[in-house]
Amino acid sequence: MNPRRVIGIGCDDHGDQVAGLLVARVVAAAAPDDVTVVESCGAPAELIDAWCDADEVTVVEAMPGAVAGTVATCQPHPRPLAFGCSPTRLSPEVREALASGPLPTRITVITIAAQRFSRNAGVSPDVAHAAHGVATGLLADLGAGVAAATPVAVPPPMRQTVGV
Repeated sequence: MNPRRVIGIGCDDHGDQVAGLLVARVVAAAAPDDVTVVESCGAPAELIDAWCDADEVTVVEAMPGAVAGTVATCQPHPRPLAFGCSPTRLSPEVREALASGPLPTRITVITIAAQRFSRNAGVSPDVAHAAHGVATGLLADLGAGVAAATPVAVPPPMRQTVGV
């Protein structure tokens, strides 16, 4: 059993939606040995599988928001509105996973407000900066904060050439 897990949700080629993956990659590079880091597309079954045998889980994902880069944290419960965490701050996939499957002892969801979700849009600087801040904070909480000093490398959007 691995008691601690960080799950980054996202997609590399859909703009700001990569935020959770950026956090996961920074944390994976410096996390203590007792922490497992998972990159996920966010499918409910995949999330349940990723957290089913963990004691403490942090899920990070991008969500549409008015001010890109704004970070919100909540500790949801599978039942709506428990612990003061509005289900509207969570993606439908995370809400479904919370309601459907077994849960870890403690789960925290961190959302990074984003505005660019179209294919090949590239990640916005505000979201990349927020992802770095979230990763640094997680590493500090996990006891590995010093290693997060390197800024998040933002991958270029993947371009696909279509012949006519």
